[in-house]
Amino acid sequence: MTETPHDRVVDAVGTVDREIEYIADERGAFDRFRARLSKVEPWTPATSDGNASAGTEPTVVGSAPTLAGVRSEPPTGTGLGTVRTAYRETVMSVPHFEAEYDDTLRANLAAECGADVAAQVVDGTRLTPPLYRALAAAADRAVDERSRFGRALERERDSLTTVRDDLAACERRLDDVAAELDGADSERLRRLDDRLADVETTCADLADERQRLVHGRPSVPLSGVDGVSLVSFLYGDRERHCPALAAVADCLGRVRSLRTRCLR
Repeated sequence: MTETPHDRVVDAVGTVDREIEYIADERGAFDRFRARLSKVEPWTPATSDGNASAGTEPTVVGSAPTLAGVRSEPPTGTGLGTVRTAYRETVMSVPHFEAEYDDTLRANLAAECGADVAAQVVDGTRLTPPLYRALAAAADRAVDERSRFGRALERERDSLTTVRDDLAACERRLDDVAAELDGADSERLRRLDDRLADVETTCADLADERQRLVHGRPSVPLSGVDGVSLVSFLYGDRERHCPALAAVADCLGRVRSLRTRCLR
């Protein structure tokens, strides 16, 4: 069965719907990671009386720390181990993670938090206050980015559904005209051409509105894909990178072909 312009827009709507689902899952995952992170205590050096201090090392008696200092120290890596587990069980456990990313912990953390933070989480031994703050800020940023991107995707879907519905109506009108062309006299052809001119105007208006929307958008607001346009992000692997505009152009092509037949 031949694919119609309407079919191509329907396919694009499906792509956007899938991305909306992915982004919602990721936003929820980062929310959960942030909540779990808030329950982890960052490490701070302990004083000789067992109290934590951000700026002092444990008191040393002779060549060894005091017993109180030793007891106040959490096991090395405890906080980071909890962070690594939390990240794997939230961000790296969204249903589409393997199919879309298939990253290691280090690679995914680097994309979301930066290479330095990733190295400290994967290779480090202490969840220091600066590292804790960097992770919290990155999680908050990831939630905000996905919230903004989700809204951009919803606007894209609204635009596509408008194009889809209007193109479907145009195709029905073109089918009706095509069915009446054979055997039509000159007066009938003139009236049919007037109907085609109306469809052509509708398509041209659709194309203008879609172009304004596409060119007026900012780039995708996600870490790791900075500077990539929404159209490239969604449709860059397709033969036609602007499926809605391409569909409108195809419909216009059919209109003009039918109008040519009306000139005979």
